[in-house]
Parts: sequence; structure tokens; C-alpha cells
Amino acid sequence: MGDFAYGILFPMQYSSRAETIARWSVLLLFLLTPLFFIPVPWVGIVQAKMLLGTVAITVGFLAWILMSLGESELRVPKSPLLVAALLIPIAYCISAVVTGFSWASFVGSGGGQDTVMSLAVWYFALLLSAAILGAHAGRIVMALRLLMFGTFIVLVVQALHLIIPSFTFGGALAFPATSIVGSWHDLGIFLAFATFISVALLRTPVFEGIWRYVAIITAFASLTLLVVVNYSDVWLGLSGLGVGYALLRYFSGESGSWFSRLKSVWLWLALVILGCAMYFGGNVVQGVLPSQLQIVQVEVRPSWNGTFAIGREVFAGPAQIFFGSGPNSFPQEWGRYKPLSVNGTQFWNADFNYGVGFVPTSFVTTGVLGIVAWVAVCAALLWSLWRLFRNRRSASVARMVLMISALYLTAYHIVYVPGPALSLLTFLFFGALVAEEVSAGMISRTALSLSWDVWKGRVAAVALCLFGLVLFFGGVQSTRALISDMLVNRAVVEFGASQDIAKATRSVSLALAVLPESDRAHRAGVELGILQLAQLAGSSDTSAASQAELQNTLNATIQHGLAAVEIESGNYQNWLTLARLYGELAGAGVEGAEEAARGAYAQVRENNPTNPIPYLGEAQLDLARGGDEAARKNLEAALAIKPDFAAAHFLLSQIHARANRLDAARENAAAVVQIAPQDALGWYNLGTILYAGGDYGNAALSFEQAVGIENNYANALFLLGLSYYRLDRKDDALAALKAVANANPNDTTLAEAIATIEAGEDLFAPSER
Repeated sequence: MGDFAYGILFPMQYSSRAETIARWSVLLLFLLTPLFFIPVPWVGIVQAKMLLGTVAITVGFLAWILMSLGESELRVPKSPLLVAALLIPIAYCISAVVTGFSWASFVGSGGGQDTVMSLAVWYFALLLSAAILGAHAGRIVMALRLLMFGTFIVLVVQALHLIIPSFTFGGALAFPATSIVGSWHDLGIFLAFATFISVALLRTPVFEGIWRYVAIITAFASLTLLVVVNYSDVWLGLSGLGVGYALLRYFSGESGSWFSRLKSVWLWLALVILGCAMYFGGNVVQGVLPSQLQIVQVEVRPSWNGTFAIGREVFAGPAQIFFGSGPNSFPQEWGRYKPLSVNGTQFWNADFNYGVGFVPTSFVTTGVLGIVAWVAVCAALLWSLWRLFRNRRSASVARMVLMISALYLTAYHIVYVPGPALSLLTFLFFGALVAEEVSAGMISRTALSLSWDVWKGRVAAVALCLFGLVLFFGGVQSTRALISDMLVNRAVVEFGASQDIAKATRSVSLALAVLPESDRAHRAGVELGILQLAQLAGSSDTSAASQAELQNTLNATIQHGLAAVEIESGNYQNWLTLARLYGELAGAGVEGAEEAARGAYAQVRENNPTNPIPYLGEAQLDLARGGDEAARKNLEAALAIKPDFAAAHFLLSQIHARANRLDAARENAAAVVQIAPQDALGWYNLGTILYAGGDYGNAALSFEQAVGIENNYANALFLLGLSYYRLDRKDDALAALKAVANANPNDTTLAEAIATIEAGEDLFAPSER
């Protein structure tokens, strides 16, 4: 009766089709993960990879569930790695629940990997690849071939982009140091990985026939492009791959002298030597390349000490020790606890999404649970390595390659934050390793009955269906978040290209229609609303329709700001955007706006106490109502956090100047030009203070700097002319004043001053009487 019921619900042809969909979902991931991108400037590579992984894994896993229901049996490999890896999404889910059910923790915005759904997708990639590839020995071969073909296409795309930089593939590769794999560093890690696989499997059935030539070309091209990418840690990684594989081959070789076995691994020893040599001399080699290939990318992320410093602060409470601060919360914790020394660097205002590595970040955001989960995964991998070594003489080359590759990719998750392509490949290779162990008879597969004839089968079938529905719901939510974020990106690109507020607003509205819970889209709505309000306020149209549009825009903009803080109240950027909006309204005289702005700035300080911007914002509110003393205290508080904050020094110099504290004013103004020497306004400000103090020589030098940066700076030219006159350099004074007069022909005061000097009369005589 049970088999008959399933036959009605899942006819054999549908079960077969489900198996085909599940199988090709896995195989196509091996092909597409390295190369998939969307050729438009507003879809990032990270977003494209996340979209691919989420959709493919969701579809493939649901198809696998349908296939299993159709066969009345669920077959899963009995692998410690499968069990250990399951602990990761479980740890993330528990941490997210305990720390507050935040949307950012469960789904996040487009491209975020430190979320419950991202880790769930990676785990299902492992489970699905293990189940599908382990069902037939030839599937691992097909997966590796497709991966190699995908790598070949990546190399072609990158070569075209390097040779013809203007060929940006629709704007997806806008800069030289970009790749369709991910970041420039991700590309290097992937190329070392591809070099290893192509060389190691070259003389095996995996790459026979035409595939042998594809592997040779890929190995040579990958190694060549590695010289261009030239990350020192990648060269060490390549050496590590060579050492690991050479050791396995050496100890698994036939009995004989050590010298004969050493000869069998000479190629890998050469690769190790090459990697070590390039680690020390890579910059020298890169220096002789053509200029367009001398690509250097500066990559900044928190150090180990910085990451652990955040962790110590997060783990101050008992609950946080076990559950962390919550998935995807590292940016907020960084804002709260980052070392103040970071404010002395150019990255003081950067919101780092991760710590020094992905695994250390998980320790901070998921606490002891995350530590236990990742340690369990590493232990399971080492157990697989031990079993491989113990049975090394019967181990296949493919199994050795999969083992070393899995360890290599895992190591980079500890010391680095790989993009989604490398993370997805990591879990796919975990699954391929498990599948290879099944094929080799190292582990068996457990079969769980889904038959409707027994109560255990019914429970298992219902649970599996519910599990599939949860995955489907999570996949839909992740896809919505990704598409919404892409539409916000489109709004940014559209506005940058055309300055068309209405067009950009339509994209933001569409983003919110896809995902109303997107705080980033609401922030974009505020920014566009502020621009539109300024445009409407500056219009000469005073009709009732225009006033109604102004009021509607104002209401909509405020609602966007309030919605953003309601969605993610812990994100200081939401409060900062709202504060900026109320600050603009306070400047326009809107009642209650100043108090609302101060309240929002207080929330910014609470969520990001190491940021000086809220003190600057409050100082500007103080200055708008003439409160110089209150503004001075806020600016000094900002400088206590960031001593080289140019904007605070600038405003403080003006406050001191108005109070006739010229020495203090000069000190702050001088700090501005030291911090930002290319800022014409800073030099002009310093010049005016020096001029007011009677230091005409240094004032002239300051005005000269301002004019040198901005040639048509009329105010600086005018005061430069007066400074020259005070220094008795009348010809230079006339030249400067005439330059101003040429730009302002209707200014009678300038004409009179020039005439006075030309007549040899005292320009300041009337004021000195």
C-alpha cells in the first residue's frame, strides 16, 4: 500500500527527472562556481555567486528529496565529516535565536556569508554532493572535468581583461584587480588550487583524451597568472599543496629505496621550491612584467590581535561566551570595540564585515558553539587524512587530491575570508571527498526508510518534507535579499551616471517591493529623498501641487529613515542616516527636527562609540543656532576619539577665531592642512587666520597654496592680493586683484581697489584714520 501511494504521488518518470535535476545541480555547480557572473555593473561578483549557490542548492536539494520520496528511501553516507559539518549551521541557528532573531543574522543583505542561511546552503552543498557523487563512481570524474573546464573559461576571461582593460564584460570587471572568481586574492587562491588539481590528475583517467590537453593548458596558464596576481601567502599555499601531496605519494609508493621513491615526486618538490622562491622574490619577478600586468591590490582587514580584541569584549558576558554576538554581527562589534589606534589610519571609518579570517569571525559571532563546530570539522578532516594515510597504498590519486584540496581550502578559511565561490567549492570538495570514500569502500551509506507502511517511515517522510519546505523558504528569502541589494546597486549606478533622482528612486522602490525589510534600501531612499527635498525647496514653483509634492516627499523620506532603524536598530549607519536627515530639516527650520537629530546621534554613539562623526554632527547643530561653546565641546570630544579629524579641526579653528583666540585657531587650522594638504579650503582658512593675526607673509604662502590647488579660487586670490599689498609687493597685489576682477567684472569695489593701488594711494588709508 505504501509503495502504491508513493507511486501515485511520485510516478517513476518524475522520480527519474528529480534525480537528473539533483545530479546536474551538483555537476553544474562544479562548472559554474568559478566562472558565473552577471555582466552588468550593478551586480557584484559576490552577489552573483551567492545567487548561483542559493538557487542551485535549493533546487537540487528539493529534487533530491523528491527523488528519495519516490524511491521510498533516503540514502546518506555514514561520514563523520557530514555530522561534524552539520554542527556549523546548527551553531549559527542557535546563536541567531538566542541573540535576538535578527534578519541580518538569518539572511543578511546581498553577499553576506556569515549568516545562518549562507552556512546552511554550504552544508547542503556538502550533503548533496556527497549523496549524488557517491551514487556512481564516474560522477566524481565528471565533476572534476567540469571544474577544469570552468577554470579554463576563467583564465580566458581574465586574459582578455588584462590584455584589453577596456573590455570590462558589461562593467562587471571595472578595475584591473578584479576577477570573475571573486577578489584578486580569491583569484590567486583559486589559481594555486587549479594548478595543483590539473597537475596532480594529469596522468590519471580523470584527464584522459582531450581533457589532458585542457589540464596542461590550465596548469600552465594558472601558474603564469599567479605571477601577475603575486600574493605571498598564495605562493606558500601552493608550496603547501606540493608538500602535502608529495608526502602522500612518497609514503604510498611501491617498496624500494628512498631515492627511487624520491624520484617519483621530483615534480612536486620542484613546485615547492618554485613556490618558496616566489614567496621571497615574487615582487622582483613582477617588476619586470609589462606595466599593465604590474597589478597591486591593497587588501585591509583586522589583524589577529584586532579580531581577538573584539572577541574579548564580546565574551565579557556569560551568554556571549557560549553564543557569541550573533551571526553577521561583526561589523557592529567592530564599531563598538575596535582599538582607537585604528582611528589614526585611513581606514578609521571602514566597517569590516569579518575579522582576520572566516573561522575566527565565527568564533566571535557564534561563541563556543561556533568553536566546537569548526573544531569538529577540522577533526573530521584530520580523521579522514589519518585513514587515508593508514591505507595509503590502496588509496587512489583522486582521493589524495580531494583530501589535500579540502585541507587547503579549509586552511584559507582560518587565515583569510574567502569569497562565496571558494566557500562553495570548499563544501563541494568536502562532499566529493566523502563520495570518494564511499566509492573506495572506506565508509558505507545508511538507508532510511521513507515507506508509508510503517510509522517510522511516515515520520521520516513528513520530517523530510518539512525540512525541504524550510530550505525552500530560506532560499526564497535569501534570493529576495540578493535581488533587493542588486536593485539598490542599480540605483547607485543610475544616479552616478545620469544624476536622475526619479530613475534611481524607482529602482529603490522596486528593491523595497522585493524586500521591505531591507534597511539598506531604506537608507538609499533617505539619501535620494534629501536630494529631492533640496531640489524642490530650491524650485521657484510655489503652486499648491508643488507644496504637496514637497510635503509628500518629506513624509516618505522620514518614513524611510524610521523604517531603517526599526528593521536594524543595532546598525549605526541607519541611525546616522536618520540623524543626517533630521539635521537637514533642522537647518530648514522644521520644528522638533534638531531634538530628533540629537536623539539619533546619541543612538549612533551608543552603537558605535569609536566613531567621531556623531560629535561632529551635533557640533554642526550647535553652530547652526550660534552655540559656539557647546560646539567646541563636541568637537573636542570628536578629536579625543580621532586626533587627526580634519573636519573637527576646521570648525574648531573658526570657533577660536571668532572668539579672537588666534593662537588656538592657527594651531587647529595648521592641523587641517597637515592632514589634508590638497584641500584648498583648508589653506584658505589658515590664510585668513594668519592674515587676521597680522602674519601677512605666512598668510600669503597659505593663499598661494590654495590658489595652486584651485586656480579660480576668487576669495583666496583676493586675500592673496591684500597680503601682497601688506608686504609691499604692489605688482603682485595688482596681478592677483586683476585676476579676481576678470572673473567678477561687475564688482565695483574691486575696480576701485585696483585704481587706488595704480594711483599710488594707500589702499587702507580710510580705515586707518
